[in-house]
Amino acid sequence: MTPTAEGALAALDTFVAGWACSDQDALTAVFADSSVLHSSAHGEARGARDITALFSADFDPAMPLDIVTTNHFVGGDDERAVLTSYLYGFTPQTEPALSTFGATLVADLVRTESGWQFEVLRLSIPWIDGDEARFAKWSIPSPEGWKIGDATPSIVSELDSPWARGIHDLDPHDAVRQVADFYSRYSWAIDQGDITLLHGCFTEDVFGAFPPMGDLQGRHEVIGQMKSFRRLWPWMQHFGRPLQITVDEARNTAHLVVGRIIPQRPATPNGQDLYGAHYQFDLRREDDTWKISRFEYIPGWITATGR
Repeated sequence: MTPTAEGALAALDTFVAGWACSDQDALTAVFADSSVLHSSAHGEARGARDITALFSADFDPAMPLDIVTTNHFVGGDDERAVLTSYLYGFTPQTEPALSTFGATLVADLVRTESGWQFEVLRLSIPWIDGDEARFAKWSIPSPEGWKIGDATPSIVSELDSPWARGIHDLDPHDAVRQVADFYSRYSWAIDQGDITLLHGCFTEDVFGAFPPMGDLQGRHEVIGQMKSFRRLWPWMQHFGRPLQITVDEARNTAHLVVGRIIPQRPATPNGQDLYGAHYQFDLRREDDTWKISRFEYIPGWITATGR
């Protein structure tokens, strides 16, 4: 992992830890007076003090949350970075979780003398589950989709994502990391309904099993079916964790296994990571981009050691 990726992800960890337990010192450390927040749940804010106050107010000692980040991507250079991530929060005291939420984040970060800080943070919280009173302060979109008077989304993938903005890869020679990053790009594309970005995730001759759409052959059929099938489901987030990556010696093909995380049940009773399904991807490198050549989604609960 490059120093830039380490720094950006460390800033994300500090932010998430501060948010979860209302640690104002931690939150203030990753925001500056010029920082800007665009949050679907919290609204707009500027400056470390106001942004910190919004996230600190989410803490409830009677029902604390663990917040986990997945689906990371970091691009940019040694001075500036763009980070994307999924987040889910859950009440760890109950099984399944009594309260859960999911979020998508894209952030511009800048390296300062005190470390990496968020310059612009865009946060979308599209769904909650369980005890709605736990999240009563937030503005959450209707499960039925858009209606007149809805606010403009805090994230517009076609404008805000690092792939739409042409952000440089941190290390073009690290094929294993690029394969891991691929799932972040793919899940972002399908969850954001960004069909142009999704188009670039498949080879022309892709095939595989795509439940519930069935067995599909060729990019035209895959994209066509996904576009018709995909509706605005605010709660749809493909939380995932790469479990196995194999890259051929020539770095032209790869195999990727991803565990599908279910935020309401992310672990077994003894704390082992648990997955509600898993993907088997065959990838091929075309035009310096990793794309799916074979897709298989396999439902069923597994642990990392139980595939």
